[in-house]
Amino acid sequence: MLNLMNVQTGQIIRLKAGTNAEVVENLGDGMWLNVRLESGEEELVFCEDIESVVEA
Repeated sequence: MLNLMNVQTGQIIRLKAGTNAEVVENLGDGMWLNVRLESGEEELVFCEDIESVVEA
């Protein structure tokens, strides 16, 4: 299981939906990340929707 407390701004994550996203902000609650999707839109992503960290 991925510990979101260790995920930093600028890292690239892989979503279970098959796309990558850049971390814009870690909200620090261990459950939500604000990310920029490949489309350029920002959205909140829940921990269970994240597959892995692609780029540290």
